[in-house]
Amino acid sequence: MNARNAQGASGRPGLLAELRRRNVIRMAGLYLITAWLLVQIAETLLPIFDTPGWVLKALVVLVALGFIPALVFSWVFELTPEGLKRDAEVTPEQSIAPRTAKRMDRLILLGLAAVVVVVAADRFWPRTDPVAPASTVASAASDAASAAVNAASIAVLPFADLSPAGDQGYFSDGMSEEILNALVKVEGLQVASRTSSFGFKGQEALGVPAIAGKLEVRHILEGSVRRAGDTLRITAQLIDAETDRHLWSETFDRPLTAENVFAIQDDIARAIVAALVDSLDLEDVGSVAPAKPTANLTAYDLYLKARA
Repeated sequence: MNARNAQGASGRPGLLAELRRRNVIRMAGLYLITAWLLVQIAETLLPIFDTPGWVLKALVVLVALGFIPALVFSWVFELTPEGLKRDAEVTPEQSIAPRTAKRMDRLILLGLAAVVVVVAADRFWPRTDPVAPASTVASAASDAASAAVNAASIAVLPFADLSPAGDQGYFSDGMSEEILNALVKVEGLQVASRTSSFGFKGQEALGVPAIAGKLEVRHILEGSVRRAGDTLRITAQLIDAETDRHLWSETFDRPLTAENVFAIQDDIARAIVAALVDSLDLEDVGSVAPAKPTANLTAYDLYLKARA
């Protein structure tokens, strides 16, 4: 695309000299600058017309795929006063490649100036937060309302083991699970699953509101079990996660017998239902079905150990 006076030792032009002569290097720079500006403009304008995201991705892919063909085209063809011709068909006297190179240099400089302007505008142009349309605000409010947690919902966290030896974790977990099972039978009361609730064992530091939010329940039942010899003490607390306030709290001290274990479970479940009804002005969510205790405390204890 210009005068052929750059010769190698063998009498043929060197590769770099030939790339310059045919303006391939200039074409690469001009193509990259133009492609970058085109993508920036598309990225700004396409969202205005609600264009799908794949359109911009397709444009970037097409621009990338066109780079090599553009260089090949610049290598093979030369622009002459008579139009495009194959480089091999253009004599040095007919070549206007030097003039084409000067035009391309000017275009590259203009392109670089445009790049600087675009980058500066993006960095220093004051941004204003877009105002959400009223319909969007209304929709968000509606979604929030629909996502409101049911007031008649509860999660039973695993009770803490406060026994002197600290070896009654299986018993406190079993107590929590039996209370959960009793509450599940209450019609109208939504109870978080055992797997989800027990997943927060040892994570009490998160706080009741955070745990309730993750479990999507309004209330949390937590407590502790202290088993020493033939004495059983169970403390249970019902908390309103929305206000992080206690609705009900009770301590049960019983001699350790199979009948007392099941009686305490029933008492706690009934007290929770009553607290939900009284404190939140809910309709009666139902009654707790009495448990079917076993008369053998050793068998029940072994059952809890096996399940743990």
